[in-house]
Amino acid sequence: MLNRMKLLLLVLGACSLASAGPMRAGFAKTDVTPRERVTMGGYDLRDAPSDGIHGNDKLYVRCLALHDGSRKLLFVEADVIMIREQDEFRQRISKATGIPVSNILVGDAHNHAAPSPGPKGETNWERAFGAAMIETARQALANLQPVLLAAGDGRSRIAMNRRQVQPGDRDSFLTFDENDVSQSFGKAKTDSPVKVHEFGGVMRLGANPGGPIDDAVQIVRLDTAAGKPLAVMIHYACHGTSLGGRNAKISGEWMGRMQEYVEKLVPGVGAIYVQGAAGDINPRVVGGLDGNPDDVNTTWALGEEIGREVVRVFGTLKPTAWDASIEVESKDIELPRTYRELFKDFRDTVVHTPTTAVRIGDLMWVTFPGELFHSIGMKVKAASPSTHAYLMGYTNGYIGYFPEQQAFAEGGYEPASSHLDPTAERVYLREIGELLQRFH
Repeated sequence: MLNRMKLLLLVLGACSLASAGPMRAGFAKTDVTPRERVTMGGYDLRDAPSDGIHGNDKLYVRCLALHDGSRKLLFVEADVIMIREQDEFRQRISKATGIPVSNILVGDAHNHAAPSPGPKGETNWERAFGAAMIETARQALANLQPVLLAAGDGRSRIAMNRRQVQPGDRDSFLTFDENDVSQSFGKAKTDSPVKVHEFGGVMRLGANPGGPIDDAVQIVRLDTAAGKPLAVMIHYACHGTSLGGRNAKISGEWMGRMQEYVEKLVPGVGAIYVQGAAGDINPRVVGGLDGNPDDVNTTWALGEEIGREVVRVFGTLKPTAWDASIEVESKDIELPRTYRELFKDFRDTVVHTPTTAVRIGDLMWVTFPGELFHSIGMKVKAASPSTHAYLMGYTNGYIGYFPEQQAFAEGGYEPASSHLDPTAERVYLREIGELLQRFH
């Protein structure tokens, strides 16, 4: 009996090793720029659909497919504000490709100068977007080929902490967040504005130059077997809000410009941006806040600034062949709901947080379905058993803001709108730790 057990373990071990092979990858992107007027998301201030496009900006659905010889994995990203009902899109992609839903990661750039598509196909553009999600995934899979890989990090300060403490009492016709409610523009515009009293020490949205951010520009470079650039995955944590609520034109925002810049300077490469833990992080210039106007030239400059860092790091990397398995673990993490919502439905006192962790050799990705504060994201990356760890925000769902526990005491927009209890950070990190233990 003992010999049989040993033989079984040897066979299982051999099967595990056999599943690892030379990594293959394929990239594809599809233009989904709206040619009709669409409802733009991200700001409650707006009360009219889009009225054009900034310059030659475009929105894309992008897909990076990976295959280890046994398992396939899809990263599907779109240059939009939020993909509604992401699980429905995952199901459709799974049905069209045969890849398990668990191995399909769907996210968005959180671009506030773009619409928020859903799966119901209520407009011509939304129907085109849904078709593009499936076609882009299929094309990426059709483009699979042996690749060489390398990973590296850079730094960028195009981002800034956005939790600003008011320096003193004041009276002003400006509201607390001019991109949410304004007396001079949008839904709340009035001919009889009133002065709003602001208290010193109160936490508001704005520029906080001395506040912390996660400034890591993390990239994964993929070359063809012949050593030619194929794709680059870019991770950085920063809202797409350099254009504010008064902007009515479609734009790829700073991240769209960054990807365009990288593809221009590295011929043959396909860029795919993955948003990070950006819950408390804005670009250092935000239209509509701190006296800044909406200026797409500023947006483009920010994108090219971080694009130069991506290109620099890309050029330092020396990709090699990887014989590694794609490992995927998923968990529905339950987090405590905020007290003010507990009595609405006693069957709904937890916030379900679908989470997926993926490891490929020295690379690991952990998803989060919403707007995670950067400090929690950095703790998740630090807990990873892999050398290169990536937090994928706005992926496989949306539960809103997840502030760190300290932020609830400080107040402000994000804690006020969060569905979570202040103790959620402690519970979440414990559950993430247990999930990551499965890879040891």
